[in-house]
Amino acid sequence: FGRGGAEIPCVLGISNEFVVLLDLGAKEVVFNCFTGDVIGWSAEGAALRIYHGRGDLVSVRAGAAAADGGDGADGAAEE
Repeated sequence: FGRGGAEIPCVLGISNEFVVLLDLGAKEVVFNCFTGDVIGWSAEGAALRIYHGRGDLVSVRAGAAAADGGDGADGAAEE
């Protein structure tokens, strides 16, 4: 998840009601929206752009752990 252009490691959570990005290091929610607010997404390689609200987007990419069969907890996201 990006703050001022920098990426931070996050965990992506998706339920029937919410899409969330969690910064486990800081123990805080850095992004959340209702699933009904998601208007689309696009994927390219290990990256996923999630469009929400009125066209805002959050970019998420899988970290090295997910690419080599790990649990994917090293992913990063950028808004």
